[in-house]
Amino acid sequence: MEQLKYVIEDSTIARLLGMESFTSDEAAILELVKNAYDAKAPNVTLEFSGSQLVITDDGMGMDARDIREHWMHIGKSGKGYGVVDDNNKTRILAGSKGVGRFALCRLGARVCLYSKKSGSPGIAWATDWNGSTLEEDGDNKVGGTKVIIEGLRERWTKKRISNLGKYLEKTYNDTVMKIRIKGEGVDEVVPVHFPKAQAGVNCRSNIVLQYRNGVLTTDITADEFQEEAGKYCPDMDLGKCCVETDIMEELKGSEYADLTGRDLKSELEELGGFTANFFFNMTTTNLDKEKFLYKYLDTRHSVESGIILYRNAFSISSYEGKKDWLGLGKRSRKSPAAASHPSGAWRVRENQMAGYVRIDKKENHVLQDLANRQGLDENIYYQLFVEIILIGIKEFERYRQSIIRRINVKNQEEIKPTPVSDKVVKNPASVSRLSREEAKQLADEIKGYRKGENQYKKDREEVETRYKYDVRILNVLATTGLKASSIAHEMKNDRSIIYENYDNIVAALEEYGMWEELNLPENTRKSYKNVPYLLKNNDMAGRKILLFMDTMLSEIEKRQFEARYQSVADILYAVKKVWERDYAWIDVTVDMEEDIVYQISEDMIRVVMDNLILNSVQQNDKAQHLNIGIRVQESNGLLKFVYTDNGKGLDKKYASNPRKILEVHETTRKNGHGLGMWIVNNTTVMSGGEVQRIAGNQGFYMEFTIGGNV
Repeated sequence: MEQLKYVIEDSTIARLLGMESFTSDEAAILELVKNAYDAKAPNVTLEFSGSQLVITDDGMGMDARDIREHWMHIGKSGKGYGVVDDNNKTRILAGSKGVGRFALCRLGARVCLYSKKSGSPGIAWATDWNGSTLEEDGDNKVGGTKVIIEGLRERWTKKRISNLGKYLEKTYNDTVMKIRIKGEGVDEVVPVHFPKAQAGVNCRSNIVLQYRNGVLTTDITADEFQEEAGKYCPDMDLGKCCVETDIMEELKGSEYADLTGRDLKSELEELGGFTANFFFNMTTTNLDKEKFLYKYLDTRHSVESGIILYRNAFSISSYEGKKDWLGLGKRSRKSPAAASHPSGAWRVRENQMAGYVRIDKKENHVLQDLANRQGLDENIYYQLFVEIILIGIKEFERYRQSIIRRINVKNQEEIKPTPVSDKVVKNPASVSRLSREEAKQLADEIKGYRKGENQYKKDREEVETRYKYDVRILNVLATTGLKASSIAHEMKNDRSIIYENYDNIVAALEEYGMWEELNLPENTRKSYKNVPYLLKNNDMAGRKILLFMDTMLSEIEKRQFEARYQSVADILYAVKKVWERDYAWIDVTVDMEEDIVYQISEDMIRVVMDNLILNSVQQNDKAQHLNIGIRVQESNGLLKFVYTDNGKGLDKKYASNPRKILEVHETTRKNGHGLGMWIVNNTTVMSGGEVQRIAGNQGFYMEFTIGGNV
């Protein structure tokens, strides 16, 4: 039997692996720079001259055996994981696939390579991609490698060579090898792209992430706010914040918590550890600077936005900062709330973040290159990897937003009328009689009004954005409610049929003399053939549907939304009655003075209480019995509530920051929507109240206030 092997023409394989495996000439040149890096070269020079490019390095070079066994062997690489160079620095080798040498074909029509390895004679290898030659080069006494590429396929102008320098600056993230570029009036050494992060100098905040063994540490260093901001945040450090997140706990309720055929814990371990370093920056206006007590309009040395993914010393193709691979833009569009929004989640914009993520060739081997080397396979490991990074960014967003929300309190204080302007408004002729001090004060007041007008426009835009955000979410819920109410209205016409069906069927069966026979032991032994049992169950289900229908229709009546003076106790007892009727295993206790009358719309209290009780029921659905307590008193013109249950309390995920449960789409339940507690918070804020305290160590505890704003 004859054994056959595929025969592929040199020019064909060169075109396939060179011309089509690299998206750009710059990416092809980067591959050759990686070769110099792997050869332990302290220096590599790229020199353009007309239609020629010469790449010279002072690395360890190659001999004839290396050329035959590695250079000419497609898909084979003699490179391991790392090497130690002559300066005793460890380099993690960038190459491994054995196809990078075909980057030469992308760049030019002909190549001559001269190399010398210590202890071996020099060699000269040449190709025109139809065939290759190898010969000894006795004149070569200098170690290292020189590659001469002739017949460049593209013209390299001064601007293009300069742009190549910027590209290599971003894609190379090490200092053990110096890269020099020459040609067309350009002669420069490629600088380090990312400086050492300095909050207040090149960023407002520096966010450092470290993930290892299922735990993500988010370390934030900030210098964004004036000293005065401290008085609004007495219990917070405005310059430092460190959060440790258990990723297994954090991903409860997410799509990753129930991976079909996979174990999440194993996936997280296989992913391996990694680090990230982000620079947060933004430009602000003088108006916002004063409003939110920012230290400066912009930092002096801002870093160009974009997140780069490095595997050891070099970036991964397609992740050099141009592509928003973390999806920051999509996140901010889905959640456009300003940082001052009292209940919406602020999200950092893609143009406000710069920095890098570092993975390791061995540690993160499950993050695999695509076959064409132009990115990563977006498998489950990649998805988890991105999600973990976003969890760290979310911790920063949460920290910064909590500061701005507190500072924003001062902007909501009522501005009292000033005496001089009041006097002039009442008697315009009094302007001529103002003293110098009063005239100066009036001028200051007019400036203040102008400034206030600008601020009003800004505030109005923020309010519009805020309510657009709220309405998007509430519209979904309202649409679902309207569908349900429409069905309930239709069912109302069949109410008497549903309610009387059981009694009518039983009466008919008795009249026909069949009821007693159906109740005989031999006819009731099997539940699915037990007609009386089936009819009774059907009757109970029908009555539950009627209760649901009554509740649905009563809660959307117009009067529910009208603000009027009414008994708070009556509203709460009505809520208690409905929940205890529908869930026999819960007891709701209302503790309050029953003569409290307050001007409020009934829906405000019902929405908050229904969502709180629903949350307690869902979180404790395995409990035999659940006690819920509601305590109310009137304080400073607001209704102050204390809500408790004796259930299992908050999940471990929220131990360090219980207020996280108020964020939109935050949940630990696999099929949860994460809107209930957000609605509670949003309703209290909209009414003029606030959520003051949340605890969950022994059962659930929450203090909050509700006002009469509608």
